Amino acid sequence: MKEQAILVDTTHCTGCNSCTYRCIQEFGDQDVAARGVFRTVVKITDEGMLRTQCMNCKDPQCAQKSAAFTRTSYGAVLVDAAKLTNAKEVEAVCPFHAIGYDEQTKKVSTCNLCAHRVSEGKPPACVEACPASALQSGDYEAMVARANQLASAKKLKIYGLKENGGTHVIILTKADPAVIGYPKVSKTRLQAQLPTDMSTLPLVAGAVYMGLKKYGERRATVSKTEKRKEAE
Repeated sequence: MKEQAILVDTTHCTGCNSCTYRCIQEFGDQDVAARGVFRTVVKITDEGMLRTQCMNCKDPQCAQKSAAFTRTSYGAVLVDAAKLTNAKEVEAVCPFHAIGYDEQTKKVSTCNLCAHRVSEGKPPACVEACPASALQSGDYEAMVARANQLASAKKLKIYGLKENGGTHVIILTKADPAVIGYPKVSKTRLQAQLPTDMSTLPLVAGAVYMGLKKYGERRATVSKTEKRKEAE
């Protein structure tokens, strides 16, 4: 299967959440949805439509942090709940804050681009259910081309194409995505863990401080010596 993507044109979205209801039905998530945990959900803000879901990153931090998450060749990020030992730690590294976790059932709910449907030649459930044609899906390159075309023609902003190194959910907005409520994410993928052991920072800082202190003391001594010689 080729690399896939979902294109969201929020200028067509009415906020009906048909996508949310259809997604809940498709995955049998009624129990966790009742507690406010969704794979995808749309919220209306004063500036536009805010769609929240796993962005299916090209190089996901969650997969680096936990063996429970796997990035597939067609773009979807899959999760095996049985391998998830610390959901809170994984939630913390997601730059999009899009990992849904239900404390009661210990169930993780994330969008996987409806891999089971796409493999059968069907569109993702949310795309099929959208009555306003705000959602499209297909080969990644085709969705990128479509996003660029619509953005140019309608003067829209593109979110998800470059954020965090690129994702497989591309969102078009009229207003600045950050103003609407989308997380402000670096275009460059950030590491899931800091490369430096944070426990050593106080020692490093202390060493730097002592070095500067000694350097200052040495300069003061040299200055006094030079002034004494000049006086003589």
